[in-house]
Amino acid sequence: MRDFRDAKAMAQTLRASLTVKAVTISHSESLELVSKMFGVADWNTLSAQIVQVGREGAAPRCATEAGRLPAMPLRHFVPFPGGIVPLYANCAKTIQVLDRGFQGARQIIVAIQRSSNDELGLSDVHDVGVLGSILTLDQLADGRWKALTQIHRRVMIKDFVGEAESYVADFDVLDEQPAPHVPDLILRVKTYFMIHSFRDTIKQGYPSAPQLKPPFERVRDPGRLADMIASHTEFSIPDKQALLATLDPVKRLERVRDLLQGNA
Repeated sequence: MRDFRDAKAMAQTLRASLTVKAVTISHSESLELVSKMFGVADWNTLSAQIVQVGREGAAPRCATEAGRLPAMPLRHFVPFPGGIVPLYANCAKTIQVLDRGFQGARQIIVAIQRSSNDELGLSDVHDVGVLGSILTLDQLADGRWKALTQIHRRVMIKDFVGEAESYVADFDVLDEQPAPHVPDLILRVKTYFMIHSFRDTIKQGYPSAPQLKPPFERVRDPGRLADMIASHTEFSIPDKQALLATLDPVKRLERVRDLLQGNA
């Protein structure tokens, strides 16, 4: 992010994403939420940091790099960096995770379960999870709690502890490998994904000309493209977890290519 236009574009994207999920917020509220994503108190503070960043040539980053945070275990869903996802809680421990995260720095660790044990420890979750920021937290009519969460980065979970009332995780943020320029692979995967999506529209009875939606069309980073496709395709949970754990962006996109070919 180098200037205000980028931050405001993020806010517009966030607002549009929430509208799709039947959550309406104002433009100023979306700017405040973008600030929270970077671990900054408010928009005015982030604005000042962006100005300073423009002078120094650095980029603001998610504030948390390592430590201990409330941890949300998931069984049937794998979130990927860059997305905004709903997390649901209906038991005391997971409700407490979301509440502690929302009342604190709004950051949580999301861990993917290996087992369905009632009491979870480190051996019951996968090593690689994600760091997210809770944007909104609301109680639904059926008693569950729903947290819209911005997913930031991959993390290595070093410990996962079930406390009396909640879960917590010790973690390190993972540095992903630099993304090389692989235009041929990117074009091939986009083509496979377009065909895959077109086939699904035919199954649903809504045939249309195969085309990529603008967010996919513009992506040139192999790791980002792999994460976006994995988020929008019904791969199996083990396959998605394997993609999440693949830090090399080209290898991750090659895995996506192979999965799309296998589902053709």
